[in-house]
Amino acid sequence: MTHPASPGPAADDPVSRARALLPLVREGVAEGERAARLPDRVIAGMRDAGLFRLLQPSRWGGAEAAPETFFAVQMALSEADMSTGWLQGVMGTLAFHLALFDEAAQDDVWGADPDALMACSYMPTGVAEPVSGGVRLSGRWGFASGADHCDWLLLAGRVARADGPPDLRVFLVPRRDVAIHRTWDTTGLRATGSQDVSVADVFVPAHRAHRHADRFAGTSPGLAVNAAPLYRLPLPQLNFRNIGTPAIGALAGFLDAFLDHSRARVAVGGQAVAHDPVAQQVAGETRAAIDEMAAMLRINFARLMAHAERGGQAPVADRMLYRLQATQCAERCTLLAARLFKACGASGLSRAHPFGRYTADIAAARQHAANQVEAQARALGAALLGVGGEDTVL
Repeated sequence: MTHPASPGPAADDPVSRARALLPLVREGVAEGERAARLPDRVIAGMRDAGLFRLLQPSRWGGAEAAPETFFAVQMALSEADMSTGWLQGVMGTLAFHLALFDEAAQDDVWGADPDALMACSYMPTGVAEPVSGGVRLSGRWGFASGADHCDWLLLAGRVARADGPPDLRVFLVPRRDVAIHRTWDTTGLRATGSQDVSVADVFVPAHRAHRHADRFAGTSPGLAVNAAPLYRLPLPQLNFRNIGTPAIGALAGFLDAFLDHSRARVAVGGQAVAHDPVAQQVAGETRAAIDEMAAMLRINFARLMAHAERGGQAPVADRMLYRLQATQCAERCTLLAARLFKACGASGLSRAHPFGRYTADIAAARQHAANQVEAQARALGAALLGVGGEDTVL
């Protein structure tokens, strides 16, 4: 196996539970590709294994797991199917986000069902009009991964202010108030079902809103009841990782499949592929890159947690660096996947093999707005040169 090594955990740790699901995940791949949504039985398997509750507060039945454990689970699932890992990571991180909301919002969701699932779109396209006791929210959002499977949605929007720029907030909305639009028809990450969603003049009570400013300042109301250092981590650092880390797992799965396929394969010219220096080089470089990217993830979260355990957050300059390092993962994985696919030769085109799916899924992650490595590199470089503006998405 080429997945990154981890300490020897107990037999029933989350990573072991994730790996036990891999036959179910693989069995559902073709159906997920056809339907452009993950099969319900795969979602149910992850829910029953507690994989969506890893970052959920223990007071609500969650594991309050270490971030490196959470992302090791995401990588393991992505080895078999990147769409599955994507949904576990994106939807699982929303348990962390809900923990930052007012306690009453947490009770609305988890008091009724500790296994409730959430989807989101953080595109700030919603418009919220203040009314007595809350807001009236309207808007349409794109890329709501897992919307077909959720019970609640977190949707970003703006509240106009007379004395300044709009107040940015994320609103918690029950699934019954949301329309899902079947817009997701893609060449990669098809089974994520990242549909458009909309709401029309829906009342959202005040306790179901989380202010962007509170999140950035570390003054979220949920911290009054969820006091574990975990919840002092900056939410965006988790979000950057949950859209890049699946690419690491998928690349590991691709490499495993490539090695299995290539060890005994003979090229058209009669040469054993295992002796091809190009195949040897890309296999070695890919294995090293997987280990490096996984190691950097663990190092960065160890640094972030050290600050959280002291009751604070890492400096903004450090968070900018960690954001760029997270963003670089999708870029690196895309380039390595393209090289592996080339080394597969014409046999890589066959749908009997997973090579084309891995390549397309990893490339799809690279297209995510938050995985644009050039923009994040420029932002960090500008800050280092002393010409950067305020950056709160950290």
